[in-house]
Amino acid sequence: MACRPLLCSLMAAWLLAAVHGAEVMRLDSKAWQLTNGNGSIALSTTIPAYPLEVLRTNGVIGDPLYRYGEQDSRWVAYDTWTFTVQITAEETAKLASQDQIVLFLGGVDTVANVSVNGQQVLETNNFHRHWSVPVKKYLMPAAPNTISISIAPAYNKSIEYRDAHSYHIPTLYNTGSIGAYNFVRKPAFDFGWDWGPAFAASGIHGSIELIAFSSPTLTGAYLAQEATDNGFKLKITSQFLVPTAGGEGTLTVAIPEIKAVNIQDIEFGCGPENDGDIFEVSSEIFVAKDQIQLWWPAGGNYGPHKLYNVTFDFAPTGAECSPDTPTSDSTGASKDGKGLAPDSNPAAGNSAAAAASPASADSSGVDVDLDLSNGLNLGVNLGDLVDFNLNLPIIGSILGGLVPATPSNPGNLGIPKPNNPAITSTSQCSSLQKRIGFRTVELVQEPLPQAIKSLFGNNTGFNFSQDTVDIDGILSAEGWQWAMDDKGDWTMFPGLDPNVKGAVPESYYFRINGIPIYLKGANVIPMTVIPSNTTTEVINTMLTAALEANQNLLRVWGGGLYHPQAFYDFCDEHGILIWQDAMFGGSHYPRDPEMLQNIWEEITQQAERLSWHPSVALWCGNNELELSYEWPNNTMVRSNRNMFVTDYMKNIQTVRKAIKKVNPSSIFVSSSPTKGALVDTPEDYQIRWGWISDTRYGSVHHYEYLADCEDFRSYPAAKFVTEFGWQSYPLPETYAAAMIPETDWGVGNPMNEFRNRRTDVTPQFLYQYGLHFKLPKEWNPEDPKERMSRFKDYLWIGHMQHMRCYETALNYWRRLRSNPQSITMGVMYWQLNDIWAGASWSSVDISGRWKPVHYAVKRSYAPIAVQAVRDYGKVDIFIVSDLVNPVNATVKLQLVSLNDTAASCSEGTAAAQNIMEFTATVPGLFASRVLSKNIDDLLALRSGCSVSTCYITATATVPEVAVSESQLWLAPFRDISFPNPNLRIEGVKLASPETVNVTVATDVPAALVLVSETDPLLGHFDDNAFSVNPCERRTITFMSKKGQLSDADLVPSAFVVESLYDHSRWEEFAEAPTIPAIGVANKVNDVYPS
Repeated sequence: MACRPLLCSLMAAWLLAAVHGAEVMRLDSKAWQLTNGNGSIALSTTIPAYPLEVLRTNGVIGDPLYRYGEQDSRWVAYDTWTFTVQITAEETAKLASQDQIVLFLGGVDTVANVSVNGQQVLETNNFHRHWSVPVKKYLMPAAPNTISISIAPAYNKSIEYRDAHSYHIPTLYNTGSIGAYNFVRKPAFDFGWDWGPAFAASGIHGSIELIAFSSPTLTGAYLAQEATDNGFKLKITSQFLVPTAGGEGTLTVAIPEIKAVNIQDIEFGCGPENDGDIFEVSSEIFVAKDQIQLWWPAGGNYGPHKLYNVTFDFAPTGAECSPDTPTSDSTGASKDGKGLAPDSNPAAGNSAAAAASPASADSSGVDVDLDLSNGLNLGVNLGDLVDFNLNLPIIGSILGGLVPATPSNPGNLGIPKPNNPAITSTSQCSSLQKRIGFRTVELVQEPLPQAIKSLFGNNTGFNFSQDTVDIDGILSAEGWQWAMDDKGDWTMFPGLDPNVKGAVPESYYFRINGIPIYLKGANVIPMTVIPSNTTTEVINTMLTAALEANQNLLRVWGGGLYHPQAFYDFCDEHGILIWQDAMFGGSHYPRDPEMLQNIWEEITQQAERLSWHPSVALWCGNNELELSYEWPNNTMVRSNRNMFVTDYMKNIQTVRKAIKKVNPSSIFVSSSPTKGALVDTPEDYQIRWGWISDTRYGSVHHYEYLADCEDFRSYPAAKFVTEFGWQSYPLPETYAAAMIPETDWGVGNPMNEFRNRRTDVTPQFLYQYGLHFKLPKEWNPEDPKERMSRFKDYLWIGHMQHMRCYETALNYWRRLRSNPQSITMGVMYWQLNDIWAGASWSSVDISGRWKPVHYAVKRSYAPIAVQAVRDYGKVDIFIVSDLVNPVNATVKLQLVSLNDTAASCSEGTAAAQNIMEFTATVPGLFASRVLSKNIDDLLALRSGCSVSTCYITATATVPEVAVSESQLWLAPFRDISFPNPNLRIEGVKLASPETVNVTVATDVPAALVLVSETDPLLGHFDDNAFSVNPCERRTITFMSKKGQLSDADLVPSAFVVESLYDHSRWEEFAEAPTIPAIGVANKVNDVYPS
């Protein structure tokens, strides 16, 4: 054929590397040699691999996460590490017979030189990208060949780039941080954050392959979905790798379940410029609403999380495709798009997740299928960036798809063959499969009166006395509060000026498929310190914890990484929406052309990969950059505001344009937090600048450690809360495993302080604890046993404080959905997970154990949640509903007295406790105040009750919904005298092979009861951390993480129970706390150097 113009040519670092038609050599399981800079260390490994982990498993270093291992292993980050692999002459000969050979690298961390036979072929400088480069001319066809990847220390490079920059850009530092993370495209947390260590580790986190090809091959696809009044317009872009000679054939794109199809003939141009490029072909399909079920999020009774398979088949002209490869002929579809029979496609109806469910999930999301029954059949899904299939003859030693866990690569459990391959091929044809969910997402920013009509309907919200905030005074002090007027001119305004567009309070909520849904969730950080150790099991455990806690939104935080494929697949399948940050956090970034181009290609690759996932609700430009203008110690940025705003907008525009190029309908917000956009059109994007904590607009982050966290008025009445938090240490079992308790445990102990990367934490902890709990006069007595015992008390009180802080805040923001001045419609706490055993804001610790706070999150986020709230001299009972339709709830109130005993629990006592029962109608998608009563009037309903002797239990029962419970103690625990409850576990019974029913009993009321499993058991309960009434035994269910249990596992010591009484039995108590002589308004302010 004659050469013709190219259809579409992208940047040379294509969107993936994979081919069809000849040979693919996967290099992951081959023996790689790992050496350091001076050659004193030489070890063998497979990949993915990080030197830090390889050194540990080979005994060169100790566990970096044990005690001071971070410091002991710091030298690893400062060295250069080289990975080298050899390819035999026989293997090379097979590859060399093809027209082109490409080296593909799925993920390199971070700054590296790649060479073939000593000749440099590529430089990498971005953790978040994959890379590819043509290498045929560097290979010796009849001799062994060597590939080397030499990775420079990211710490050194970051300092080098920072010092060479034309002007100073400050870097956010936390205690223990190193380097200048904003000058290298590497996860920022690797350099240290206020919840984790600084390893700045280098390594290889993706697959590496040599790909040889001689004919066009379908390699991947991405999606742009646009909703219309009666359906969805899909623009599906298929991607091809094309040899120098070009080619032609027929492309069939289909959604078999609904019989939707697009078929077109394609002709590719020829020429040397094809080498290493990806070519794109667009297919359009319209899907009517009545053909499909919508995809809905979890968290209420909205609907299913329906997914549809999308199949892609490419048949070169004249090719004979095997029956197991669907093409336009085998599907029975004609080129007019009619007649696709879904049952004729063997892949139809199969979930792509079921078809590709690897036991491990490396950070490039690589799934591989090997079938050796007829030569080598290879199907690869590289993180949704490229899928391809090959039928090849077996090549000597290249068979490495099944990679077992090895001592030199723990945590990477290999990539087993899926049970039901999603991708098939023949030597002539290629095909792939994706999944799609149909849904709409809208970010609604409208004047508050209009939002009230939209959200409240005929319902009446509630009001309460709120502390006033002098917004005008703050704006005047800040000196900049800008909005855009109707003429497009920037106007500075002093406050609530209704004549200035953008100066009127606005809503900030999300409609999913036209329904305003309250979004409730958490922020997610990376799953492990080393990406190659992030397995699918680790991902699923953490996401299951979120799901079981009734969460429907997770924010992928911008200081980390884009998660592996298993993360997004789980969210698609279970209805968890994702707030996806681009990977920028805390600091400003250079805006030179090289950096902006690097960012463009990174965002393009990731946006294409994530375009298929209905769970990805929106993209966010960064973490806290707009907030950083207000950090008091950020003097360099504050004093050069105009320059840094210019840099910032260059970055934001680059990120936004790359996302919108892939999918124009994607929702984009500039930052978390943000005051929102004033102009958001295809041509322009302008944000509202000013005091970022202004609750009239956008989203907020809230961290205030010296306010009473159990006073709901200490929290802002914000429209949307994307971060807030309080800290605790890991659970004792987890914490003890990371150190030597006999040496390292003690309040203020150096190890304890080393494990908290936020400055001056201990005085703040003790101040907050002292507001609510009785504390000992001396935390560190001379007796070592007593010191350890009191440190356990310190940990325990810390967990209960963490829980009660979040319970107060979450309940407040949940009910504010129906407060007309606030209309809070979403909250994400900081943070879901941990990467080491240290103090953090997490609700699940590094071992996977649920902290008490996670149980509080589960209760607060329940689809029907009752709240008992003290508001000055009265008690309010609220019911928050995430159900679509109105429901009738049976509400019961109990007054439980500390004088109640198990021995006296007669019918009369039970009747005395049950002070009230009534039925309340709760509107759908609303928060209703169903009772408001003076405290004195409530206490008068039971003889002998006072604020320090009785507590309230409220329950709400709705048919087919779990019973919701709220407990309200009317005085701080420090002011209550608790008798010994004689708390005990009264029964343990195996309910199923993986669950155990545990019954707790007490002689008198027990506050803050916590049941824990002991080694070797590991798991969590369906509920925990509550007060127990002596007249009502409490049975909870334990779910094992370690598989099936037997009666032999249920020894008497398998479970333990404790309460507040066990952690407040001291002879001398501390005096009432005073505010410490330190203060931090934001969790990162205190360590931001000028």
